[in-house]
Amino acid sequence: MKKLLLLFLLFSLSVKAQDKENAIVAKKNEFRFDVLSLITSSKISLSYERFLGKDFSVGLNTNFSNSSKLNDDFDNGYRNNVPKFEFNPYVRFALSKSKSRYYFAEFFGSYNGGDFKEIIRLLDENNIGYYTTLKSKYTDFGLGGSLGYKMYFNQKIALEFIVGFGKNLTNTEKSPDVISRVGLNLGYRF
Repeated sequence: MKKLLLLFLLFSLSVKAQDKENAIVAKKNEFRFDVLSLITSSKISLSYERFLGKDFSVGLNTNFSNSSKLNDDFDNGYRNNVPKFEFNPYVRFALSKSKSRYYFAEFFGSYNGGDFKEIIRLLDENNIGYYTTLKSKYTDFGLGGSLGYKMYFNQKIALEFIVGFGKNLTNTEKSPDVISRVGLNLGYRF
């Protein structure tokens, strides 16, 4: 009798967990914002993700930055570029069976831009050389990959940790060499 009662209890918990999984899978859209980037670098990072299948999703992440620390480093000559915006379309694949807590792999593209500064040598009308700082804008396109972990609370609230890196490809003399996607995202699935 005890074995039968224990078996019934395990079965009911399994059904309840499966109902939660099905409730999450039924919701196909999710919006997120990156708490970590906002706190550490004054970067506003928003994401939208669309779930296309059981293990597959696509999305778009946008970042806008106007950090006073990065701008001061740029103005004082400690760095020669400062990123201002990023648009990152991505494709994700779930690596775990569970839909309420799972690991994922991501492939992303990045269209990014910002300010660039270089010191150049010019000649005056008397053919005497002098140095000046030339500021300009840059834009670039890059590719990269990420790994992450996502969990849901109450089938709607998402908490996601992501770490990824990529490389800019087209305007490498002005843009940063490495693109990073590191974040702690809080989201809502509907």
